[in-house]
Amino acid sequence: MKPKDVDREEYERKKRAIFESMSKRGKERILKMGYENWDPFQEPKDPREIIFSSSAQQAINILKEFYEVSGLGEAAVDYHRELFEIVRGFLNGDRRARVIVSLCAWIERRTKEMA
Repeated sequence: MKPKDVDREEYERKKRAIFESMSKRGKERILKMGYENWDPFQEPKDPREIIFSSSAQQAINILKEFYEVSGLGEAAVDYHRELFEIVRGFLNGDRRARVIVSLCAWIERRTKEMA
């Protein structure tokens, strides 16, 4: 057996042990994404990536412009974190953000129709 095979076997053994020690709900989540795609030893994401990525910088610029032209003042700035997440998600093609934006556009159209 090659050292590479020993490392792979050890990795699989540890991965299986982690999986077996998980709750039923956790196992279901892993199985949904695919056990073979799951890497329990994956390095955590660098939080600086969220702040300094190009989509984050774009989102910040969009929000600055929104704050200037919206006329909402402090009311808009109070929700900066939430707005940032939605804009950044929208720019990254995040499904959740797209649904939220679609809902807002629909509500605006609907309220104009009702007036």
